[in-house]
Amino acid sequence: MSGTDVLNYPVHQNRSKRILYAAAVFSLLAAMIHLWVMPEHFKEWWGYGTFFLVSAVAQGLYCAALLRWPRRPLLLLGIGGNLWTIALYLLTRTVGTPFFGPHAGEVEGIGLLDLSATAAELALIGTLVALLLRGLPRERVIVVLYVLGLGVLFVGHVLHLIISGSPAH
Repeated sequence: MSGTDVLNYPVHQNRSKRILYAAAVFSLLAAMIHLWVMPEHFKEWWGYGTFFLVSAVAQGLYCAALLRWPRRPLLLLGIGGNLWTIALYLLTRTVGTPFFGPHAGEVEGIGLLDLSATAAELALIGTLVALLLRGLPRERVIVVLYVLGLGVLFVGHVLHLIISGSPAH
């Protein structure tokens, strides 16, 4: 399957296409939200606005690329890129805006648009994982989902510790 089209599996090909289209919609939705909030972030600082512009362009181009070349490396790139974006979102909402800019170190508030973009990114990751798992033996799928579940629990625990200010046990 390395480098091959994930839709080449004859079993449930229509279902794979529907999952692929859903992934494209989620990427486009996240891109549109980032594009929508970009002007207000440019008013705060050019670096914040540029981040949202780059995110919007990347997620929009990813949508088109996904529909054109739905291959394993592209799916992995989408998972990694969106996980990074979600991690940065969680960081800015729990610890504070990292690195640079006039709001460096400040914790950002949570709003409907940013939650919507993050939900779209999470849904995108879920659909990409579903596409990657299609065609694998059931035992491998169970192992992968188990490891992913453990990863989610670990990240959730670390975030809980950060938010509560408790030292690690």
